[in-house]
Amino acid sequence: MEPLGTITKYYPFIDDESKSILNSLMDESSSYYDFVQRLFATVLENEVPINLAYLAAVQAWWCRLKEAIDHIQERYSDIAFIRPWGHPHTSSLSDQVRYHDTVVREIEATMVNSPEDWMMIELHLLHATYHWPFHGDIPSFLEPLERARNLIESNADLRCFESLIFTFGAWIKSREGDPNGALIDAHRGQKLAEIYDDSLYMYMSLSSQADSLRVINIQESIAKYEELYDLVQDMKVPYFLAETLNDSALALEAAGEYDLAIASHLEGIKIWGGGDTAFLILSRIYATLDNGLLALEWIDRAFEYVGHLEFPVLYLRKAWALALCEQIDDAERSLSTAHSMIMKTGSEVWLGDYYHISGVVELKRKNLQAAQDFFEQAYEIAERNPRVLNQNAALLGLARVETVLSGQSRESKMNVTPGKWLSRLERYASERSLTGIRMYTALLKSEFYQVHEQLKDAQTTLMDALTISDSLGVKTLRKMINDRIQELNRLLREEEMAS
Repeated sequence: MEPLGTITKYYPFIDDESKSILNSLMDESSSYYDFVQRLFATVLENEVPINLAYLAAVQAWWCRLKEAIDHIQERYSDIAFIRPWGHPHTSSLSDQVRYHDTVVREIEATMVNSPEDWMMIELHLLHATYHWPFHGDIPSFLEPLERARNLIESNADLRCFESLIFTFGAWIKSREGDPNGALIDAHRGQKLAEIYDDSLYMYMSLSSQADSLRVINIQESIAKYEELYDLVQDMKVPYFLAETLNDSALALEAAGEYDLAIASHLEGIKIWGGGDTAFLILSRIYATLDNGLLALEWIDRAFEYVGHLEFPVLYLRKAWALALCEQIDDAERSLSTAHSMIMKTGSEVWLGDYYHISGVVELKRKNLQAAQDFFEQAYEIAERNPRVLNQNAALLGLARVETVLSGQSRESKMNVTPGKWLSRLERYASERSLTGIRMYTALLKSEFYQVHEQLKDAQTTLMDALTISDSLGVKTLRKMINDRIQELNRLLREEEMAS
């Protein structure tokens, strides 16, 4: 392996012996991941400078090498600035809640002993990692980022760590509903990572860009994830590969490429073992496809994984799955639990999810006007906090309930046209090139025509939908369309025989 900036950026701060060992290890290694494993073994098997032990702890943490992390922590248990690197962070849900307080306490204890600036800035950035404002009860991570910036202002040599500050800044802007500003910050992070030849920070900045693009342009987001995947293939870190598969699957899901999204999550689970994040997302995908049994199976796995920890999203997904399984009373109880939690967090995004799933429950109860009201509230929040998945869900719900309502007040004229929400969904999916959502829309549109006894229009709509894509990502949708076409063909034959 050629000398890698992810490691050589530390050279201005460490001793010559550590640099010599690192040079030898990079020369022997075939990839970044191979290097980290060799570094871990060297630190455990030899007496090495404490700087090298610290670097081994940091790189093992980034690669989420649990065994290496545990061994380093055991051997260097008395070193304050190594201890904060001993906790997992593979989930922005459960791990963040489990370890946030401990990590922050250990970092604050380290600061009392005034570690060197280059260690201190990394500890501030670690602090920021556990401060993601993903939950309402976890503080913002603006404070540790500001501390990191102040260190760079007083010591220009620390600018090699600035890329990650921009990446975190991008995530903040993304959460605040400013994806274009997030993209600008993520690009600045990428430029700095390129200057220092830092593959690790490049990974973080590309991931942030792809995340921001999910709001701006799904197809560009998918392309950016492909670029990220190529980088990960070179780095050979299993955790990065699993995380990339998980995150890219979100873009595929937003495009309606549900089968590829499912396959990506399953592959990530095979590589890394899975966790609450993947289980929750798989439950949502199957619920979107109206497969209540599989949605329930995956959300139950998520509950089992997190143990005693509780989050609104767990109960929201449970309620959705239960409603699809016609367990309406249980679904409402789960929704009630989620609602009380959401009110404590103040999260409008989760409130939008609550309204959407409340709409699903009311639709199952055939309380159509109530369902429409809930879906409209979900849509208003999705428009204020633009996330394609939430916009998809709200519009699909509105189009579905609109179709059922139109069937209750069928007009006598020969031809009718789709209503406001179905038309908006069709235009929205087309303008954003959401291939699978376009096909899903065709299914709802054909249902609308069938309700109004326009079987030929229903058939034509579905035949046209089959030309949209034959990607593996829409395999389930194509089956649903073909099944509906077969049913329409049967009805048309019966109609012809009757006439």
